[in-house]
Amino acid sequence: MDSLNKRERIYSFCWFLLLFLITNILLLVAVFFNYQVPEKENEMLKEEIEKYRKEGLFQQSFHERINEITNYLNVVNAPEQNAVYIDQIIAASLADTRSKVPKSSTNFPFYDNIIQALLSLQQSKQQLRALQHSQEEILSLKDKVSQLTESLDLKSRDLDNCRQMMLLNSR
Repeated sequence: MDSLNKRERIYSFCWFLLLFLITNILLLVAVFFNYQVPEKENEMLKEEIEKYRKEGLFQQSFHERINEITNYLNVVNAPEQNAVYIDQIIAASLADTRSKVPKSSTNFPFYDNIIQALLSLQQSKQQLRALQHSQEEILSLKDKVSQLTESLDLKSRDLDNCRQMMLLNSR
């Protein structure tokens, strides 16, 4: 004996089963995302923290290198220093520092500008040394000019005296 609403019962049971599966799937997806998303987010945050830690270490080493270069720049024009040797050390240090700046860093232009400023300062100090040598040469040449002018004046007086003596002798 079959029930009269057998068809409706099967239809309702299928709908129940379908909605039950959809609900359980949604529940499983929610649980999956509840566990998976924070883990991925933690991984991303750990990578970002590691990136900032590396950036901090690089900044510290960059700061030490810049201080070392600055110290060399401070003594390069001091008396009794081998300026050419110190200039070579500065140039090598600047090149090495620039090569160690990560190109992928968002602060690359900042680091590059600092290095370019120090390079410009080094070139200015080289020009200053050249101008100091030129100034010393100018002073020595002025001394020579004054000595030669005095000598010329003395010779002119001697010549005038000789001319006057010749004039006196010819009369």
